[in-house]
Amino acid sequence: MHSELIALFKATWETIYIVFLSSVISVTIGSCIGTLLFLTREKQAFENKWFNQSIGFIVNATRSIPFIILMISILPLTRCIMGTTIGTNAAIVPLSLAAIPFFARICESAFAEIPYALIETAHALGVSTWQLISKILIPESLPSLIRGITLTIIGLIGYSAMAGAIGGGGLGELAINYGYQRFNVAVTLETVVVLIVIVQSIQLAGDILAKKRQFKPILLASLFLGIACIGSQLYPLFNVQENTLKIGVSSGWSEEVMKVAQQVALEQYHLHLEIVPFNDYVLPNTALANGNIDANIFQHIPYLDAQVKSHGYPLVPIAKTFVYPMGFYSRKLSHLSALKTGDIIALPNDPSNEARSLLLLQKAGLITLNPRIGTLATINDIVENPKHLQFKLLDAAQLPRVLQDAALVAITNDYVGPAGLDIHQALLKEGPDSLYANVIVVRKADQHNPAFQQLTAVMHSRSVVEETKKIFPNGAAIAAF
Repeated sequence: MHSELIALFKATWETIYIVFLSSVISVTIGSCIGTLLFLTREKQAFENKWFNQSIGFIVNATRSIPFIILMISILPLTRCIMGTTIGTNAAIVPLSLAAIPFFARICESAFAEIPYALIETAHALGVSTWQLISKILIPESLPSLIRGITLTIIGLIGYSAMAGAIGGGGLGELAINYGYQRFNVAVTLETVVVLIVIVQSIQLAGDILAKKRQFKPILLASLFLGIACIGSQLYPLFNVQENTLKIGVSSGWSEEVMKVAQQVALEQYHLHLEIVPFNDYVLPNTALANGNIDANIFQHIPYLDAQVKSHGYPLVPIAKTFVYPMGFYSRKLSHLSALKTGDIIALPNDPSNEARSLLLLQKAGLITLNPRIGTLATINDIVENPKHLQFKLLDAAQLPRVLQDAALVAITNDYVGPAGLDIHQALLKEGPDSLYANVIVVRKADQHNPAFQQLTAVMHSRSVVEETKKIFPNGAAIAAF
């Protein structure tokens, strides 16, 4: 219970940190762009139709991009600005970029509500542009601007839930990694309650300040949070641990195994392992290749080979860990021969496990794949499908949840236990001779580093093996070394 509360408080602070800094950046830059959009409109001080439409097009184009796509597509920009593509600071860049055009339009709309006669009178009195902005535009539109800031902050809270895709932390990551993926409803509900409280508090404060036309409380709160944010970033600088390795792993039960690995590494080798969880299968290799982490332990060699071939990553495996046999489960069938023509089969949607599940079906004689494809097969490479089976691709964490809807579901071991299943219930599963043993992966330049030899020894230690078999019992994890 104590550790869960600590995790909740940590995630809450991470959300506040990300949202606060993103809000400051978004409101600052967005207000400048919004002011430009207003001042270059027809009959305004700097009327310029071409400039106004050009800026407006960029604003609208940015607003039209779904946040998750924007976040992934600007990873190079994020790395250029922040020096990393993972962590809370990395999440600030896409969050800000998504909110800037939103607030720019809010700012422009707020200024547009001011009676033109008032602005015209100001021009007649010879006020400067700065005086027009500071003495008329902002004061007259202050309630609308405060409401706009409130909407922007609340929108960023929603966006921050997706920050977990780049290891950004926060309540969204906590709900996904420890609630959704581990089938822990309590954790999900806790995060939802905290988010509701935060949003309601912000909305209430925004309504009160807008009604009273007060901006100073916002500045004071920003100053307080700014100091807290600076402190949270400076604190780790005074607690730097020597001989530290950042290890990328899949979020979920793998993190529990790595907690034991942390203890073994520290006790036996004075090696500090910093665990960086990811909830997808792409970013761990990107982060490793970019130098944001030192190693990852989440993938098997066929997947690594495909990634290296596709992206040219300078990555190599240095040791095997465990085989986690994939299995096909069903709530509708008691054996494979009961499959009917046209039945639905649900498969993982990541390239590695999609091919892995298809190869298992081929081994059972249910389908035939193009022999030239091998471990990169997709459903488009099926050349024979006698039963006309229908294949649906889903997120790996969603698969156990469709057991009532599909005749057969391919589930990886990360989700077998949390879903209340046992590997012995699988109608079809891989054996210990599987090609898909997980491996420790590092950059080529580091493959002979003694620290990674120690990491290998840690992952092969009795304590780690016992913890792995405890979390994945009854043959759900087979040592591959």
